[in-house]
Parts: sequence; C-alpha cells; structure tokens
Amino acid sequence: MPCQVRRFAVAAIFAAFFTLGMCVPGLAAPSPEPAADFVVAKNGSDTNPGTAAKPFATLARAKQAVRERLAAGIDADLTVLVREGTYELAEPLVFEPADSGTAEHAVIYAAYPGETVVLSGGRQLDGFEQGDGGVWTVQVPTAADDGPSPRNLYVGDRRAVRARTPNLDAEPNCVKLQAVDFAPDRKHFAIALAPGLPGDWQNAEQVEAMIAGNWAINRKRVASIDAAKNTAVLAPPHRHGPGYIFPSPGRWCYFENARELLDQPGEWYLDRKSGRLSYRPLLDEDMAQTKAVIPRLTRLVEIRGTAEQPVRNVRFRGLRFMHTDWQLPPDGYMGIQACHYGSSGQAGLRWGRIPAAVSMRYAEGCRVEDGVLAHLGGSGVELADGCRGNVVEGNHVYDVSANGIMVGGPNVEALVPRANRVTNNHVHACGVEYYGAIGIWVGFSQGTAVVHNLVHDLPYTGISVGWQWNPEPTACRENLIERNHVHNVMNRLCDGGCIYTLGFQPGTVIRANHLHDVNRSPMAQGAPNNGMFIDQGSKGYLFEQNVIYDTSAQHVRFNQCQHDWHTWKDNHFGPEAQVKESGKEIIARAGLEPAR
Repeated sequence: MPCQVRRFAVAAIFAAFFTLGMCVPGLAAPSPEPAADFVVAKNGSDTNPGTAAKPFATLARAKQAVRERLAAGIDADLTVLVREGTYELAEPLVFEPADSGTAEHAVIYAAYPGETVVLSGGRQLDGFEQGDGGVWTVQVPTAADDGPSPRNLYVGDRRAVRARTPNLDAEPNCVKLQAVDFAPDRKHFAIALAPGLPGDWQNAEQVEAMIAGNWAINRKRVASIDAAKNTAVLAPPHRHGPGYIFPSPGRWCYFENARELLDQPGEWYLDRKSGRLSYRPLLDEDMAQTKAVIPRLTRLVEIRGTAEQPVRNVRFRGLRFMHTDWQLPPDGYMGIQACHYGSSGQAGLRWGRIPAAVSMRYAEGCRVEDGVLAHLGGSGVELADGCRGNVVEGNHVYDVSANGIMVGGPNVEALVPRANRVTNNHVHACGVEYYGAIGIWVGFSQGTAVVHNLVHDLPYTGISVGWQWNPEPTACRENLIERNHVHNVMNRLCDGGCIYTLGFQPGTVIRANHLHDVNRSPMAQGAPNNGMFIDQGSKGYLFEQNVIYDTSAQHVRFNQCQHDWHTWKDNHFGPEAQVKESGKEIIARAGLEPAR
C-alpha cells in the first residue's frame, strides 16, 4: 500500500530541472524531459557517458562519475536519475566524504518520475523444477559454499515462511519449554519440550529455535536432537542473558528450517549442504512465472563519514530498498532490548545492534525520502554516530525483520546524533523475526524530531525514546515525539506500549500523539502493556495533548520513576467515545499529513 505523505507533486519536485519553451498555437507542447547530470538504466552500459541517450548500467558507475564531477567543483545540485527496473547490488553502495554535496548544493539519487526503481540486495532465482507433493526446487548459487546461508526468501511481493513448527497460522503458533539445562561452564545448553517435539529431523544442525522472553527473544542454532527424550541440544558457544529474556521453563518456542516441516503452502526450506531450496507455492502461484529472490547482502547503502569530514547533503529520493538478510552471531541472537543483543567474546559481554539496510555515520544534511524499505532481514534505516541534521521523510517501511527506523549513537556529547528528523513515514509489520523490534527507535540523541508518522501492527513497541536505565544525566535531551498515530502494537511480547521512554531527558516533549489498541498476546509473559510506558529513570519530559484509549492495561504506567518528575498538560486518557470527542482536533492532526 503506498504511503500518503505530505509531498509536492512529482511535477513540482522536478520543476526546477525543467526548461520551458514557448508553446506553438494549436500544437501540444511535448513533455519536458527531467534534467539530470547522469542517468542509469537497465539497458545502459558502464562504458557509456551516462546521458539520457546513453545511460550507465549501474549506480556504482554513476557514483564514480559523480565523484569525478564533485572533484572539479559544482555550482548547482547534481542529479542522478535511475530508470525503471530492479538493480541487483553485488556489494553495498558506500558513500564517503569525496561523494558529498556542499552546504548549498545536494547530490541527488532519484527514481525517474513515475517509474519504480528497486535497489535489491538479493538475486533472482531461476530454474525452479516441480517435484513430488507440490514442492518446487531450485539450486541456490553459493548456498552450499562455506559462506553464510540465506535465512530469508522473498516470493512476489511477500516474505515466504521458513518451514516451521508449530505452523505460523496455528493456534497457538508456539509451544512451551518443559525444561532448560544450561551448564555453569557454558559448555552445554539443552531445551526439552512435551512429547512430539522436537521431531526426529534430518540435518538437525540446520534447525533454528526461537525462544521468546518478556520484551525480546532468543534465536539459537540446534546442534543435535534426541527425539526420544524430546530434547534439542543447542549449538555453542553459549552465554547467559538477562533473566527476563533468557530461556526457562514455560517460555514460548518454535523451530524452523527442517525439511520435514515443509507442510504448508508459502513455506520454504534450504538445505545448506546441497544448496537445494525447496518451496511449496501458494495456490495462486505459478513458479514458472513468479519472481523469487534470495538475499545476499545485509546493507544496501552505507554513508561513512568521519568526525573531521562528514558526508554532506547526499539525498536518496523515490528509491525502493529491498531484499536483505542478516546472519545470526556465532552464539545466536540473545536479545537485550530494541534489537540490541549480547554475545560472547574474549572481552566478555558485548552489545551489538541488528544492522540496517541504509546506514549513516557522520552524515550531515543527508536525506532518505519518498522511498520504500521492505523485505529486509535486518533493520530499515539507521542514523548513528555523528549524524547531524539528516531527514528520513515520506517512506513506506514494512516487512522488516528488526527495527524500522533508528536514531541513536554513543552517550558522548561529541558523537551523539543531533537535530535529525523522522517525519511522515508509514511504518508497520516490523519485528517479523525479532519480536522485540521497535517501529521508530530513538536512543542517545539530541533534538531528534519524530513527527507525523503512522506506526502500527508491531509485535512490541511503536516508538521508543531514550537509552539509559537511571535518572543520571546523559547526552540524550530535547527530543520531540509529536503528532504521531500509533496503534495495534504489543501483538507478541510485553512490557511496552505505543510509546516507551527511558532516562533523564531534559527538554524532551511528547505531544499530541494519537495512541490506541495496545494488545495482550497469550505469548506475553510479564509486565503489562500500556499506551505509554514511562520506564526506568525517565525524567524531565513534557507530556501534552496526547490521546490514549483501548489499552490492555492502564493508559500510562511508571517504573522506577514518578508522575511528578514530568510536566502534564491537557492530555486525554479514557474510554474511546469520551476521548475521541474531547481530543478530536488532536486526532484529526495526528499521523500522516495529507498530500499537497
């Protein structure tokens, strides 16, 4: 579904590039060709000059030409237009200081007006063969090599389901652990279930177990199975995570990626030993015609500046970023919060963050706008260390394994992201693989504005701001969460809500948000789910004109902080009919702004 956002019409966007001639009476003036410095097209060649008549074939070649032009100096915006098609990237597009625009003039990579341009981190699979029982198979290039094995498959415009038990549409679609055996020396880790699971599956070492915690999950590879004892031994190395998340009796679990589990249309299985992929099509799918893509990249675009030389004023407009993957760490994914995880190493506990398809570090004045980020095995967009004055606007973000949009860096004044803006984005269906995901996450950040976004259909929290579990001062302050519409959240886990906060943030404002339909899943084990969860150390905020109704627990909850640590003005909490009337003007202005 396209995202309706507050953007000018395409003709107006490109009007600055048009040169209008005089009209001849009685004759229709031809439509002007959008002006561009370079053009990329599927039928182009990288030996061409990159003109409309003789375009380049790849964005990498266009980027090289842009860098050469920049070295000579520019006195206007420099534009690369990309024609219709899917461009499979062999490696991420990396933008460094030499690829920067100037303070006055941008470098713009844009889809040609009215055309669909996909930057894909995957490879289309060809040569499916029909086998027994309605299963089709195809050889995946390099899948049987020693390198990483793809964990996702995208068929048509959807993510296929990795063969699993219980099935995704089962009620319930998880089972409870009966016992956990974790050795103190971390050399043994096993889980036991009720009779019948795990099964006597071949290639047990290719199976993966998902085990849910309170507000994050665990994913571990299986080493071996003893079906007679209903036990799965998990693959080392091991670490012991937080008790609220770590596997224990009663936690919900499912298994995936065994050939024997390929029992429903829409499911797939990849045998890493042979590189053979098996897929059971949906009833309306013809595998001789349907496009299937296997991902091979984790990142699609990286902006890599430095503290001394940031990347400035590079813009991506109207592009679709799709088809990525992310490999589990060697010791599996042991979630901590918001798609951050811990792993074992010589230095002990180390934090990691699931990477994004579009990642920025030391970027200033850069933009990702009017695009799509979908079918991603990691997160969507990330603004991290040293990012200043960047904009993520008007994008449709969906079918994402982890977080949708992230803004956050280290707790260091010189490095913390500042004055970034996330506005008019439609974010939904994130956390497909990692249920602890956030639609829009703001960590250590100063002056981040999260405004007029539509966020919904999430397994955990909608918008999160702050990243410190006590009220001590940090580099985080003066953030703005305003006029967002957040609903249908907390569909898997617990201890979150439409909006979640952490830490002392003087000057932070949470204003005029429309928050409702906070659910409680049978999988939830722990604290309540709320319209706003004001968590540990939260202090110094202004809460003004927020509308909250239809929550599975209280509208606002506090943990290790207090109501009077904040300022409250004209909020509307209560029954739906009541607050929809008292807060109707707030509701009317929350969420995506109308197109104009």
